[in-house]
Amino acid sequence: MSDPVDLETGGSKSEPSPPVRSDTVNTTSGAAWKNPVFRRKPRDSTFAGLSSEEAAEKHERKLAQGVPPKHHRFDPFKAARITMKSTSKISAWSNILFPTIPAGIALWYTQRDEHPLAVFILNFLAMIPAGNLLSFASGELQAKLPKTLGASLEIFTGAVVELVVCIILLFQKQYDVVRAALLGSMLANLLLVTGACFFTGGIAYREQDIAEYVTEVSGAALLVSAIGVLLPSQFYQAIYPRVDIGEHLASIKVVQVSRIVSIGLLISYACFLFFQLKTHNTSFHHVLETAEENDVDGHKEQYRRKLSLLEALILTLLGLTFVCFAAYFMVQKIPYIVEHRGISDPFMGLILVPLVEKAAEHLSALDEAWDNQLDLALSHCLGATIQTALLVAPIVVIVGWIAGLDMDLNFEYFMAFSLLLSVLVVGNFVRDRKTNWLEGSFLLMVYFVVAVSAFYYPNPENHANKVDSTVTETEGAGGEGEGATETLSTLAEAATSAAVEHVKRMIIG
Repeated sequence: MSDPVDLETGGSKSEPSPPVRSDTVNTTSGAAWKNPVFRRKPRDSTFAGLSSEEAAEKHERKLAQGVPPKHHRFDPFKAARITMKSTSKISAWSNILFPTIPAGIALWYTQRDEHPLAVFILNFLAMIPAGNLLSFASGELQAKLPKTLGASLEIFTGAVVELVVCIILLFQKQYDVVRAALLGSMLANLLLVTGACFFTGGIAYREQDIAEYVTEVSGAALLVSAIGVLLPSQFYQAIYPRVDIGEHLASIKVVQVSRIVSIGLLISYACFLFFQLKTHNTSFHHVLETAEENDVDGHKEQYRRKLSLLEALILTLLGLTFVCFAAYFMVQKIPYIVEHRGISDPFMGLILVPLVEKAAEHLSALDEAWDNQLDLALSHCLGATIQTALLVAPIVVIVGWIAGLDMDLNFEYFMAFSLLLSVLVVGNFVRDRKTNWLEGSFLLMVYFVVAVSAFYYPNPENHANKVDSTVTETEGAGGEGEGATETLSTLAEAATSAAVEHVKRMIIG
């Protein structure tokens, strides 16, 4: 009998045999805990207490349940049950927040002016189940498409939520929040999610190995991505103190540099994809196959009920619609949260927005690390960071260029330095190709330090002039504080110059 995955993809594998009863934890890792704190349910627990004939009969019955249905089937109730179960328990738990989607939409159209904070919170939470729905349905759809179309769909799904949020912020001219959100997404993937994967995998297994392909290719692409994104801001820091240039001309030049650099970043991302999917696809697919072999819950995928092609397509479009609505409503209330609730732009962009932009991918990565698929989890973490740097950021700049908006890659020194340090820390941890829970806790601590610093990072004095005109209460305070603003701006420039000189002296020695 064919594996149900083969019925869908057209491949051929040997018939999976029903497991036999065992009371020990079945694991493929040689570095498993002798006495684990959290005991994993073994693969054969499904057939515990059954005779060989009964186990074989149950195995065949479950395989029949996992056979993909006909493409044209559309059963909304069955599709809803399959979607709510998702592919893992942690993703299924996130579906508890699904009622926040209609609640956020209803509150926006009824009482968005009376309760702006409630609108923000509801739609902030709604981004999690909406993104999970989009990720699950697109994954089901991807499995039913040809390989090239499936890979393109995966790339689109991974970037669409982040692009929607950043482009909405861009057209509201909240450039500081856009820049913070871009770097925040990279920091969340590098520190929060990677650290959580190391920690989670370290609890399940004493030590986990990382494939050489992941550390070399992804590590090199990650370092180049960070340098490509951050150099325009260093260019600005280098030229604006010059007397013959000044701040205004430096701002114009950094916009021009950012636009040209963005084109180069897009070309680099195309080369990265061509390398993985074409010229060196054998190495990449070997990593995926090894991860599938190590998956301690792989048998559940055979038994899991699947969506039809029509159901997957409809749910993908529905998830995309929910994501766009929730992102738009959430972003519309960011100026109110920043101005009236004491939340700084760096904290909003670096911490809050990235937490929900790719929440579904973050949950999937945690589940993969728990299931002994660390290579796959790390590929998703580092790959998402590379995608933000080489695809999302340049697209946002180019869209701003087309729309006549002065969006650039001139990041705050604090955010740029945080990203560079994070890349170096993660690169150092994966260099030996082994991970444990302690390294994960260290990465989480670094992210905690960044989050605390971002929370107390003050907004610029002219912040009220940069946010959307919907915040009208700050418009009348312009005349009284001009002298103070000018003085503080001068002091800030002097402090920045002094900091840059100090760093230069440290590097030169």
